[in-house]
Amino acid sequence: MKNICIGLFEGETLPESLAAFKDVKLDLEFGKITTIHTLNQLDCEKIVVVGLGDGKKNIKEAFSKVEADDYFVYVNENTAYAAGFGLVYGAYSYKETKVYDFESDGFTAEFEKGKTVASIVNHAREMSDMPANFLTPDHLVDEAKMVSEKYGMEMEVLDHDDLDQLGAGALLAVNQGSDRPCYMVVIRYDGGKEEEEYTALVGKGLTYDAGGYNIKSNMHGMKYDMCGAANMLCALECMAELKIEKNIVCVLPITENKVNGHGFVDGDVITSLSGKTIEVTNTDAEGRLILADALTMAQKLGATRVIDMATLTGACVRALGSTYTGIFSNDDSFYLPFLGASKATKEQIWRLPVDEYFHSELKCSKVADIVNSKTLGGNASLAAAFLEEFIEEGTKWIHLDIAGTSDKDEVATGVMIETIVHFFENECK
Repeated sequence: MKNICIGLFEGETLPESLAAFKDVKLDLEFGKITTIHTLNQLDCEKIVVVGLGDGKKNIKEAFSKVEADDYFVYVNENTAYAAGFGLVYGAYSYKETKVYDFESDGFTAEFEKGKTVASIVNHAREMSDMPANFLTPDHLVDEAKMVSEKYGMEMEVLDHDDLDQLGAGALLAVNQGSDRPCYMVVIRYDGGKEEEEYTALVGKGLTYDAGGYNIKSNMHGMKYDMCGAANMLCALECMAELKIEKNIVCVLPITENKVNGHGFVDGDVITSLSGKTIEVTNTDAEGRLILADALTMAQKLGATRVIDMATLTGACVRALGSTYTGIFSNDDSFYLPFLGASKATKEQIWRLPVDEYFHSELKCSKVADIVNSKTLGGNASLAAAFLEEFIEEGTKWIHLDIAGTSDKDEVATGVMIETIVHFFENECK
């Protein structure tokens, strides 16, 4: 028989079916694990009791601390989803792909939903943790193909020639320094009504970022520069799996930023897909360049709302650390429900400013419409302002800077997938 797992809040006791162990002292402080060895009093070896504290913290995190094993899980309406999610999320390991068997004693729908969402978040984590010589631009495209084919979604892959013909000069410029090709992947999920407008999910897909000719002094961890693309792809996957009734278009610009004899350099002027010209002042500010073309593409495809996600700036890490995702928005009616979704999932976000001051700082070029970077305090906001330069009037927009939250201790987190899914679920209610 499977071992038993149960989460208890402070003040709660074991259920009557486990009354034989009522005298065992339990530590129900948040995240504390008490292991009770049954000594043949039950058909299982042990009972694992998870301390959930006073309920104010993210109890999914508490369940994720349980040692991976097969479990029969005691749940209630307050713990079912969190237990399913936390146990699957906590069992993730890039090196070990064993699938564990988790079964609940009730509230099966919510428990299974938690498991499903976590398994898809783990898919994003697996892609992000993959070494860059394995997770190449071609491989990331293949991952997108597998997701689209699984759910019968329409997908288009634009290659170098397609992008050249369209005039996606910003993405192509970044790709010049790589010997591997670049792509822009477009996937449509038609879950909503035919007349419903599209919301775009745009994710930065830099499978490796050496910085270009403004080369990085330390490239450790730069495989994680594609977390935005992985997380947006898996947010779409989760919505399709849960059959959420929304129309979504997912746009993923994919390339490397490396150095060769053809790489773009400081002082180059490139013409973006929007027609706006950009003077390159820093080749290591490349993520915003490929996102510029992707944001334009999303709007050309009819999206009236856009959420983009990127490991964009070290400035965001310095401002918010590794706990909060930076969020920028041009519309409170779009931002506030998203904030509500983040509070429900307990994925923490913090709104940062993006206003005319930052836009004006970009318009200092003598040879182009804007520059892509400038030495300035508030560089996370400057980068967001650069992106907003490619948001058309009337388009509602959210930008998520996950530079500090995309991985923890060199393990990808899959951050913000759950919040995005919850946001769209709420809109369907």
